Amino acid sequence: MPQPRHIRALTPTELQHLSVDRLLAYRMQALCLESTLAASDYTDTNHTLDTDYIWFKDDPRWQPLYDSILAELSRKQQGSDSNHPMISSDGSGAC
Repeated sequence: MPQPRHIRALTPTELQHLSVDRLLAYRMQALCLESTLAASDYTDTNHTLDTDYIWFKDDPRWQPLYDSILAELSRKQQGSDSNHPMISSDGSGAC
């Protein structure tokens, strides 16, 4: 069975170095993570998941990371005349 989606948690400093397009892609990756291990098909593989990565949205690192992504997107969009659509914080988007 393939492993579930996962992301490496970037620091606020690392997020600053990403372009708006890269931030939007990273945000989508974060939104596409499964909600919980218990609700996933991967409960049997919990012991093999690398803890350096965020695998599920119930990871305590997920919400602060997501908030940092939104804050950095907001900062970059305020500082430019970007043609990107407004960022919704409601978590909507296609995975």
